[in-house]
Amino acid sequence: MEVTEELIKNTMDLLAAMVAADIALTQGISNTQALAAFLSSRTAQILYDEETKLWWDGPAAIADMYRNEIA
Repeated sequence: MEVTEELIKNTMDLLAAMVAADIALTQGISNTQALAAFLSSRTAQILYDEETKLWWDGPAAIADMYRNEIA
């Protein structure tokens, strides 16, 4: 299987959704609010930068990175 740009983008989007679900659960907010907050963060910018390879990490690691950012 070839790893295409589309596959990488879809992976990033899925990770963002999974991170938002984690944030929503831990902060007691809606998934929509959590996704909006995450997407406006520096962590999301890093996730969507293919060169960082953050998309290789799992959603728990990315959520922890986000929580550290907002702390």
